[in-house]
Amino acid sequence: MSNHLIAIAWCLLAVLARADDQKKSDALVGTVDTSGRVILHVFDAGEGGKRPAALTSDFGIVMCRHADWVLFSLGDRAKKTVREFTSYDRFLEALETIPKGSTITIYDRCLMPTFYDFYPVHGELYDKFEKDCKDRGLKLAENPKITCTCPDAAPAPPKKQ
Repeated sequence: MSNHLIAIAWCLLAVLARADDQKKSDALVGTVDTSGRVILHVFDAGEGGKRPAALTSDFGIVMCRHADWVLFSLGDRAKKTVREFTSYDRFLEALETIPKGSTITIYDRCLMPTFYDFYPVHGELYDKFEKDCKDRGLKLAENPKITCTCPDAAPAPPKKQ
């Protein structure tokens, strides 16, 4: 393959990799609140308006599901960053950047069991995610943090480009 084609391929891969780092949910995600905490997730509280959920642990994840897409968010408190993905594989690649031995907190839906209704077979996803974390030397916090990830309150699906 010519150097020119290799360069084009690398550029294309770089563009595709960055696509998941672009904001897909809300302008507040990834910003810092008045307490200096990074905003991990924003949910719609109906007439109460949009509510930001700050990252209060070293590493946190939010997973929101709609009928035909999923949003995975990964927050890093020390770096004050939030990366969002619509691909589980890209999300798993991002987990590789977390130091081994770290604990990840799931920011989960209120009053519902972990990953409830995330997929039709929610238990299988949780088991897969738990195994994927273990394979990467990561631990899951014993107790999730509570926020709202219900489809009605979760971010709108990304706009088609």
